[in-house]
Amino acid sequence: MSHRAPEVILLNLASADSRAVMQAARRHSPESRLIVLGVSEEDEVSIVACAEAGVRGYHLRSGSLADLLDLVASVLAGESLCSPRIAAVLLRRVSALADQGRSERKELVLTERENQILQLVELGLSNRDIATKLCIEVPTVKNHVHSLLSKLGVRRRADAAAVMRGRTQAGI
Repeated sequence: MSHRAPEVILLNLASADSRAVMQAARRHSPESRLIVLGVSEEDEVSIVACAEAGVRGYHLRSGSLADLLDLVASVLAGESLCSPRIAAVLLRRVSALADQGRSERKELVLTERENQILQLVELGLSNRDIATKLCIEVPTVKNHVHSLLSKLGVRRRADAAAVMRGRTQAGI
């Protein structure tokens, strides 16, 4: 007997261990759309946690059965419905994350040598070619490349080059 994942999962936030149930639902049925019931517009922590868990719809404690049916239909149609106050909470969270990302990018400080090496990596030069061009040893280049990858938060040279292109385009 094959198991068919439900299209929608309804989860009551008042249930015991609702967050654990939500995580289990995501693990066992990742393609299912999750709707939470009993949301309080004042509970920003739960609203954000639900969004981070992939919740597609929020049914308020004060919501009616008609509201729930509209919400399910909307989520099945690929939309996400929530009250204006919940939307405001989510938009504040997205804005805070964007601000955090901008401040992290501003704090990125590369040494002059790291900038030189990053430019040469972007050109596709090997460690040996970079060492020859800069008159340094290959292990020194490897150390600089490792430091660059770490500072840029990437794992591959191609990703570092992409970051370099993004910084150049942004005028950084």
